[in-house]
Amino acid sequence: MANIKNLQMWNTICNDLRISISKSLFGLKTNAVYKKTGSKIMAKTIEFSPTDGERLKSILNTPKAQMSQAIGDYRPKPIVNGNYMMEICVSEDSKFIALQLLQFNRLNYEPVSELHFFEGEDAKTIEKMFGNHK
Repeated sequence: MANIKNLQMWNTICNDLRISISKSLFGLKTNAVYKKTGSKIMAKTIEFSPTDGERLKSILNTPKAQMSQAIGDYRPKPIVNGNYMMEICVSEDSKFIALQLLQFNRLNYEPVSELHFFEGEDAKTIEKMFGNHK
């Protein structure tokens, strides 16, 4: 599990009206909650090979109406020290997901996709692709 405050998408998540941010434990712990369902949001990062990274980039460029078909039964395989990294924020009930694909370039991961938000069934479809990467 990644610390949600360390994600590059953190500032955007904080300003999203669908998300409630609270601090606890003397300000040391930050909690994010999907307001619509009251479900806590967990953050994770997963690294991928160049092949999987390019496929993920292609999927994220697909219109939402066709995304389920583009994903099919594709399940990217995480690796250590991958060339691509996906930042993912997913609610515990899988009804909200935010993700962004980054690529390692100049000694840092830089975004290569927009920040994407999915809700409801769209979120569940996307989460299934990464669901086995806890």
